[in-house]
Amino acid sequence: MVALVAGLWARGQGGFIVHLDDLQAGRSGVGASIRECDSGYLLFVRQLSQEFPTQTHVYVRKLDSSGLFEYEFEHRVGEDRDFDLGYIDPVADSPDGTTAVVVAEGYGYASEKHLYRFDLDGDTLSRTFLTTYPVEDSVYHVIRQTRSTSEGGFVLVGAYDPNDQLARALLVRVSPEGDTLWTNRYGAVTEGPVGLGVAEYLDGGFLLTGHSTPLGNLNRSFLIRTDADGNQIWRRDYGNRAAAVNGAVRIADDGGIVTWSGYRDPAWPTDWQQMMLRRWDANGAVSWEKRSHYNYFTATLDFELLPDGGMIGAGTALLDAVLARYSSTGDSLWSRAYAPTHGGSYLYDVEPTSDGGFVATGTAYRYAPVDTALQTNQIIWVVKTDSLGCVVPGCDQVGVREYALDLNEHLRVWPNPVSDRLWLGFEPPAELAPQGRLHVLVLDATGRQVQSTAFTGPTLQLATGKWPPGLYHLHLSDGQRWLAGRTVVKE
Repeated sequence: MVALVAGLWARGQGGFIVHLDDLQAGRSGVGASIRECDSGYLLFVRQLSQEFPTQTHVYVRKLDSSGLFEYEFEHRVGEDRDFDLGYIDPVADSPDGTTAVVVAEGYGYASEKHLYRFDLDGDTLSRTFLTTYPVEDSVYHVIRQTRSTSEGGFVLVGAYDPNDQLARALLVRVSPEGDTLWTNRYGAVTEGPVGLGVAEYLDGGFLLTGHSTPLGNLNRSFLIRTDADGNQIWRRDYGNRAAAVNGAVRIADDGGIVTWSGYRDPAWPTDWQQMMLRRWDANGAVSWEKRSHYNYFTATLDFELLPDGGMIGAGTALLDAVLARYSSTGDSLWSRAYAPTHGGSYLYDVEPTSDGGFVATGTAYRYAPVDTALQTNQIIWVVKTDSLGCVVPGCDQVGVREYALDLNEHLRVWPNPVSDRLWLGFEPPAELAPQGRLHVLVLDATGRQVQSTAFTGPTLQLATGKWPPGLYHLHLSDGQRWLAGRTVVKE
């Protein structure tokens, strides 16, 4: 893995961009969930196995606080079959810091569902069989997300999809011991609803969200509230034919329900839509709604409520990964896109971190061809930002909103710490060469501009003798995108 470490800055926030290209060794993979731990981050991924290149296996990888790889667990090593976990932030958190997720073992009608529990290091604590169906029944069933319940068990959301009819949304409640307490299905078979996100409500009931297709291939979102036994209390359909994925629902401390989904007006061009943030009351009435990011292939993925009542959301627009920050009333505070030089990118989980910033994981499609027909070009990424979505502080002052995922490793800055002269080198491979004129902006720790100059490359020397001692943040851009940056210490 190549680690692109940006350093540390004021308020203790550290940022980096890392990709797992070396660890994947050409095997396609997706970062599904990430969790901060005492000494770094645990990353939960699904990736084509090194031993069985046609089979997906589940890995938990440990990164240190700077994003450097430390170790990994490949679960069920040596088994020649598929192992997969859910879609959008599928991993459940427990109060003691352990985690759990439902893993699908095997593919298609033969798939078995097992509840895996992981310790603080990401190793397996237990593996409990949940369910399967006889192959002759021709039932395809999926679990998309696992969440802990207040009584120590779990609730699972997904879909039950028999061969002879359309899918129905699925909700399963599991005891702390891993026993299935009840299983409920929702929606009409004529609409094919699929559950993607779930949250326990304050009264012990549940909220599940997903999408259905009652209008042909034009999806719309649904939100269902149930009691503690899974009985439906009410359902709301929304999004106005938005063909977007909505994988999360969150509960505010005051009982408000927040959803993060898509919206599409029928008059808009095909595949154009918006991100939609909605707050509902306990009875399913809309308290407020805010829409943004009108663009091609816009979709919403994971989001989290923050201590100040605001929200951080992950999505995609124009096939580029997006992080967006909102106030407690849904007003946009900032939005940033993160993308490789060629290809699309997605962030399937975003989490607030203890330093006030955010960490996210997902996948990016790289431009380069792969070695064999069995391997694709999905590269697992982790992005750590400050509270403003910057990998290096001050990115909001560079004048761009898009940030390159794959160029930071080609920036060299030396010596660091620096005394009188700072050298910069930037020599990306030809296929990654940025377009337009490059520009270097240097800010001090307070955000004040110290130096601004053109960069004609491949190297540049900056005179730093008159800089007061302290931290400085260096940004390289091409007028359209933030390309790379470093934090520099002046002695």
